[in-house]
Amino acid sequence: MPLNKIMVVVDPTAEQQPAFERALESARLTGSKLHLYACLDGESGCTSAEEAGAKLQPLLDDLAARAGDAEVTTETELADEWRVAAVSAAARCGASMVFKNSFDHSSVQRELRSTSDWALLRMAPCPVLLVKNFHDWKHRRVLAAINPASPDAAHIKLNHQIIGTARGFAEAYGSDAHFVTAFSDLNNPPAAEEIAESCGTPVEHVHLVHGKAADAIRDTAQELDVD
Repeated sequence: MPLNKIMVVVDPTAEQQPAFERALESARLTGSKLHLYACLDGESGCTSAEEAGAKLQPLLDDLAARAGDAEVTTETELADEWRVAAVSAAARCGASMVFKNSFDHSSVQRELRSTSDWALLRMAPCPVLLVKNFHDWKHRRVLAAINPASPDAAHIKLNHQIIGTARGFAEAYGSDAHFVTAFSDLNNPPAAEEIAESCGTPVEHVHLVHGKAADAIRDTAQELDVD
């Protein structure tokens, strides 16, 4: 996964911009370009794209000034649905990855309505990194969840994309890539050695967990203290 351009979804309502901080570190490590994107909707009181730009551009200019030698472009927009507009912006600028601020949502919140994070993850044309805070990456572990047992062609293709993205991301950051898969049949568990070979990783970096996928991913991420 060549990291050529990172699009940062800048939150104009937030005092801290952890997604920008992570993207800036990534640009310095990989030499990728940065595209800073900010969008306002009708609730902002803006009635034109020019008015929205006048409000947003100073924030983007301040962030761009901190980027040093990194190549930075900026974009502002007024749209009814900022998350839909952000997906289009990612495709338009040719982003290889999108970074966005995030925060914890309770299970009840996620059940009641689709969060903007979930919508962006589902619709974006490239991988999305949700950043809850910015800190030095001490452990530098990347965890990828795959479904190697599926015979479906779309799932096989998706597994290959996830493996490639995880390995490329880990290599770019000098990290270790780990892979987790959940399974339900105790009499026919997946073969860790085969998964390790297909992922190009040591077998000890393959984690097989009996149970639901969401629980397996969450528990393994906590156990490994992944980044």
